Amino acid sequence: MPVKWTNAAFGKGLRSVVSQNKAMSKIINFGSFLIFDASTYTGLQWFKKNSDILEYIETPETISTSEELIVYLDRISEKPFNNISTDKLTESQWVLSDGAVMNILEKLNKQSRRISDVFDKIFQGLATSKDDVYFLYNCKLEDKYVTGYSKYLSNQVKIERDLVKPLLKGEDVHRYEPVISDRFVIFPYKKEDESAILYTEEELATNFPLGYTYLKECETTLRGREKGRLEKDNYWYKYIYPKNLVLFDNEKLVAPEISKGGNFSYDYKGEYYSTTTVYGYIKKIDIPESYKCLQGILNSNLFWWYLVNTGTVLANGYFRFKPDYMKSFPIPSFIPLTIEKKIMDYVDRIATSKSNNNSQEYSLYEKNIDQIVYSLYDLTDDEIRLIESIVG
Repeated sequence: MPVKWTNAAFGKGLRSVVSQNKAMSKIINFGSFLIFDASTYTGLQWFKKNSDILEYIETPETISTSEELIVYLDRISEKPFNNISTDKLTESQWVLSDGAVMNILEKLNKQSRRISDVFDKIFQGLATSKDDVYFLYNCKLEDKYVTGYSKYLSNQVKIERDLVKPLLKGEDVHRYEPVISDRFVIFPYKKEDESAILYTEEELATNFPLGYTYLKECETTLRGREKGRLEKDNYWYKYIYPKNLVLFDNEKLVAPEISKGGNFSYDYKGEYYSTTTVYGYIKKIDIPESYKCLQGILNSNLFWWYLVNTGTVLANGYFRFKPDYMKSFPIPSFIPLTIEKKIMDYVDRIATSKSNNNSQEYSLYEKNIDQIVYSLYDLTDDEIRLIESIVG
């Protein structure tokens, strides 16, 4: 059966029942091997009431066929299972790993802060319900206007600059690189007192005649969203799920939802909006560490190793960078200013090296950040070797 219930948000109810009955006895996790040739991550699971110990093991990543899995399972009795006390299993997400990995995780967890203590908001991008209408591609700025390609009309359109926002998709966000995009999103809202207020149709027609004309061309389709939900709505051009609309205009980190390794970038001007494939990270006002310092930590090998061992694997070794999987990552309770400045300096150097396509140079700077991050958590040479053998 699927194993994602052990550490995904949707599994909270099942984890509660199983933990209350101490009913988890054994798991053989198949990891990224898809036994059913579908995107369902599975394992063998035994349930037995009043179990004091959960026996846990993961199949090797080298297994790629059912025949290889059968051979492995036939020899499983020779393999040492990791014994996890069921007292540690609650309705919260379970962290299931082998002994050496578990020891490092417990060491990291001695830190008093978590990502949830550092960031005030971790939020997802815009859900328009009709991206091919609202998104414009290959855009060019011309005075007070933006000209771009509408997939819905299969044509170029011209829209007032004040009715659109720069837009990021997951493919636009890369580790340490400046955020940049030639996409824009039509944003029919105005900001008032920290709120996003929808323009009236009259305001759109008066203030943005080009944008209004374009939306009118798409009116039938926009009204028909969600099985005709807006058929009789005066605000037929609104987003059906208008979440987080006032958060984008903030200094923030951004990262794609699905990634292989950390791909955190820095929107220092707070000018980019994003699709649902990108998350924004706004730190709390009382957090002394800079965004660049946090960017270095979240792009480090250590953070990626943590997510590999506690998150949910997808096809080809990719993981979801969702708040539920990330918020428990320990952040050092105190980062000396001298250390913070070193990380910031290397972050700047990496950005420069990347812009110059000097891969050897920025790889060296990334390794330097990794070493600094390891030292913040007092990791030993053996622990670092284990981490880098997995993700290095």
